[in-house]
Amino acid sequence: MKRLIVLTLLAAAACGGKDSSKRTADQLAALEKKRAEEKKAEKVDKLAPLVAEVLHLPAPYDESGALVVLPDGPCPDGLWAFFPGEAPGSTPDEKKANAAHRKDLVAALSSRTILVKLRSPATVTLSPYDAPNGKFLIDVVGTIDCTDSLGRIALAWTDAKATTPGNSAAKEGADLTQNVWVAPPVTFELFIKSLTEAKTFNDKNRFGLSARVAFTPGKAEVDKKVTKVKKVKAEAAGEKLSFGGGSEDWGAGRLLRGTLQGVRVATEQEKKELFNKK
Repeated sequence: MKRLIVLTLLAAAACGGKDSSKRTADQLAALEKKRAEEKKAEKVDKLAPLVAEVLHLPAPYDESGALVVLPDGPCPDGLWAFFPGEAPGSTPDEKKANAAHRKDLVAALSSRTILVKLRSPATVTLSPYDAPNGKFLIDVVGTIDCTDSLGRIALAWTDAKATTPGNSAAKEGADLTQNVWVAPPVTFELFIKSLTEAKTFNDKNRFGLSARVAFTPGKAEVDKKVTKVKKVKAEAAGEKLSFGGGSEDWGAGRLLRGTLQGVRVATEQEKKELFNKK
């Protein structure tokens, strides 16, 4: 087919003089360029897909042997064993069987590293630039929540306390407020003297900071806040209804304190380490 096109173009060139020859040459060049682009496209299509880069970090931040947890994600299996009360299970026999393994689970988990992966801006916070002192503050939260079949568990690696939140976290004027576990952050000072460099760092990393927190399970606590609830009567569709009455638990619930192994703060998708506190 290509040979036929070339012969046809050459024949036209012979009949058409100089203008025809130039037009023929241009057409030939266009054909060769199109064919080269098609071959290049075919080659690109056959390339193997890019392999995602695997990040290898030294202990205790390596994921391979750790129980990895994300904020508000699932708890590692078996954390319920650290707390008193009924074991999980869908039947009485299953609950009984799980309860029989409580001590074994606690012993096995106590030596495991729990690795919490955090990201800015929610759990790793970069402060506004402190120009007089030439520094940023980077705060890494001291506690997160995870969830198991029995509910939520707070995991803390700084000194967590059960407290009633202020009006910013609870409805103002409410008769009852739920306790929550609050822990101070781990704070790092990042010194950058140049205003230009500080602006560049802020623009690039305010939403690109990450942290890994490694700890081993320690003491378990349960905060309870048993409160008497008033009985409320109401009428709807001609029917008298009543709600509440008796006692309810408004405590912060379960907390597992951790023995901190290390906190690593980084940028550039965890490749560039800024701090490593052990």
